[in-house]
Amino acid sequence: MEKIFKEELCCENTCGECVFPGYEALCDIFTQAIHRAAVGKGRERHSKPGLVFEEQMICSEIREEGHGAARFQAKKKITEAKRLPKEEAILELLDAMVYLAADVIVLQEEIMEEESKTPYEED
Repeated sequence: MEKIFKEELCCENTCGECVFPGYEALCDIFTQAIHRAAVGKGRERHSKPGLVFEEQMICSEIREEGHGAARFQAKKKITEAKRLPKEEAILELLDAMVYLAADVIVLQEEIMEEESKTPYEED
């Protein structure tokens, strides 16, 4: 899948650089989720210095344990958000978005790998 966003897209506030005018609020929410993974809780608990997101534990666990791992974590966070005060619920939902994004990344890798195999190759 081709990348559709500009380099300048990621910022802490609605940036106005969105490729899709009128979707700045959505851009801002995704940026908050990225910030949470890159700077917040995700970085503190799950990343190692120098590793890009797709090499971090969140993606490697999906590759090792299957897609259910990320989907379970996202579901757990969504369920938890239901009982929390709104500000805390937002953080849980942003974390769920990151788990789902990691799942999409690994799914796209699998599709690319499947498409690169010849008909005679076996798994």
